[in-house]
Amino acid sequence: MCPRSEPDLVARTDLDATTQSDLYGLFRVGSKMFAQPTRQRTLRLAVASARAISGCTIPAVYVAAGDHLVRYSGRANRRLDSLVDAREGISGVLEHGKPWRYALFFRGTGKVQGAMVLDAGVEPSREVVFLLGALAEPTGAALATAGLIERERRQADELRQVGETQASSNRVLAATIVRLNSHGQIRDSLVAAAGASNGEAQIVEALSAITRRSVVLQDSFGNQRAFIGVGDSPAPSNLYALVTNLSAALLMLNAGWRSTRIQSGREMLGVIGIYDPDDVRSDDDRFAVDYASAMIAVELAHDRRVAEVEIRLGRDLADDLVTGADVVDALARAEALHFDLSRSQRVVLVSWEDLTPNHVDIGGALRRVLATMRVPALISRRPGIVLAVVADCDISNLYDMMSSTVSSPRGTIGVGGRCTTAELARSFAEATTALNVRVRSHPAYGLSSHDDLGLLRILNSSDGGVELGLYLDKWLGELVRHDRDHHSELVHTLTVYLDSGGNYDRTADGLMVHRSTLRYRLRRIREVTGRDLTDPDSRLNLHIAVRARAALGVSPL
Repeated sequence: MCPRSEPDLVARTDLDATTQSDLYGLFRVGSKMFAQPTRQRTLRLAVASARAISGCTIPAVYVAAGDHLVRYSGRANRRLDSLVDAREGISGVLEHGKPWRYALFFRGTGKVQGAMVLDAGVEPSREVVFLLGALAEPTGAALATAGLIERERRQADELRQVGETQASSNRVLAATIVRLNSHGQIRDSLVAAAGASNGEAQIVEALSAITRRSVVLQDSFGNQRAFIGVGDSPAPSNLYALVTNLSAALLMLNAGWRSTRIQSGREMLGVIGIYDPDDVRSDDDRFAVDYASAMIAVELAHDRRVAEVEIRLGRDLADDLVTGADVVDALARAEALHFDLSRSQRVVLVSWEDLTPNHVDIGGALRRVLATMRVPALISRRPGIVLAVVADCDISNLYDMMSSTVSSPRGTIGVGGRCTTAELARSFAEATTALNVRVRSHPAYGLSSHDDLGLLRILNSSDGGVELGLYLDKWLGELVRHDRDHHSELVHTLTVYLDSGGNYDRTADGLMVHRSTLRYRLRRIREVTGRDLTDPDSRLNLHIAVRARAALGVSPL
């Protein structure tokens, strides 16, 4: 026997003291292998038994991996691996000579299950080789059994995982079915509501019933179109401004309201708000809000398209009316737009600063304000102004409401006289006169009605304006020519002075000049015109002249 070598090939297993190199001992080893048939335990017992039987060292142990062997323990040695592969699963000597090197293969279920290499200084006896062969039989069977058990364990784990996955899938499927059923009921409720005559309001009511919360619908201007309150939750203010401008004031004012945009493509049409101060809406609630917003988007988009057509038709009709359209044809077109031309009408002209602080379109703002005032109107546009043919109603607060809507007081409104449909061209001219008077008055912003112009109402009634021209030249001609030649502002200074009732402080404030500058300008006016500004007749004629000149729209220079 060769000296025993114990490299770190396979962990050692202490054998029973009674284990002998005989068949009975091998039987006991086989019994131990089958008591707990694992690959590691089987190979430990096989290596320990082989050492006890032969006294050889074992430089390499192999296990089967598919149709070939792979190293299980021992240092890498490609030459040794090739020699083992060359044996093709038949136990025998690997190399002749010294040292003696032997490959012992373990077979089970008709296949090679593993192998080990034994080294010895001299060849062992035939009895030892016989016992090694006898050891290979239970080792191969135990390895095959261990492999079978391992495969069964893996299959059991896979089946368990499949079962768990299936159970999870079943739970998800069940939850999905419940959710889809719930969503189907929500859709049915909202579709039924949309089929009503007042679809928007019914959708909001249905949404409130589904969520059991207060719901509001607002258009893109912040106007409330529908509101259903639950409990004591207050109606919100402008949620549209809240979603487009997250100001602290609006957030505080609308605390507890959750907003969802209503959009058609990239265009925002309005907002749905739901009162949820704790933000605890369920998935069904959120689905209902999203579905309702999509349905209302269709409604609002349709309403907007209809409105756009009506606006275009109304614009064309308004333009034709102020230029003397055929009355019979105009009546038929107005009836299609639900506008009654059989009543008295007026023409209104609106001019505002080009860019308002809140960037609101003046035409759209005028349309909304007149609708709020319940004043029927046909609206069109001219360069720099918005034109409206309106029913003869009280519109004295139109300027104040427009200023509030566009967040700017820098606007002017001229209102023509009452007229029939055939006389709208005259009312348009009167509105133009009123607008010009207001623009050149102090202050220049506000509303002027032709009915309130007094003496200035007759400016357009003279024969060709010849006499009026001579009158203006008599009282203002020198002053106008002086302004033109010297690029001064004496006519404007005189206008503000007379509009301010001759008050120095108000005039200086209106012109934004110092009192000394004002005194100098008034002295120059007296010198150029030769008129005494303290004389009542002179002041009256000069005031009429500057107001008449303004009403005719004559440039200051």
